[in-house]
Amino acid sequence: MKNIDPLLSPERVLATDDDLADLLSRLLERANMRQVWLIMLGADDRVTGPLMPLEDFPSDPDAECDTADLGTRTHSRLLAARFAAFAEMCDAERIVLVWERRGTSALRAGDLAWARAMARDCREAGVALRAQFVLHDRGLRTLAVDDLL
Repeated sequence: MKNIDPLLSPERVLATDDDLADLLSRLLERANMRQVWLIMLGADDRVTGPLMPLEDFPSDPDAECDTADLGTRTHSRLLAARFAAFAEMCDAERIVLVWERRGTSALRAGDLAWARAMARDCREAGVALRAQFVLHDRGLRTLAVDDLL
């Protein structure tokens, strides 16, 4: 049996955002395509459930879409509602989002539009959004509170 790197262990407590960024950098390394990753954390600040990638999300978080179960919503409100359901199924207390896209670490209008919309809509949906990151060609960038203002 191989020894698991303790920094990648599912038992690792991610007490700080630096711990979280370290784990995500090790797992995801750098961008390959445009997608968003959903990571769920339990009450003990450990990863719970699968890391879920979602590709082909729309460019405009505020564009509306129709759903059979939730009616008409913006894309970001729909994702917040779906993420809330996933978190409940996995007994997660908080979620983390990683916006993966090719390019430099410089924030783009699309990065900020989605991050701001998800911060707002997760809050409205009662989803605790612990942190957001951008995964780019060279690694991971933390989206700071100041970035979202």
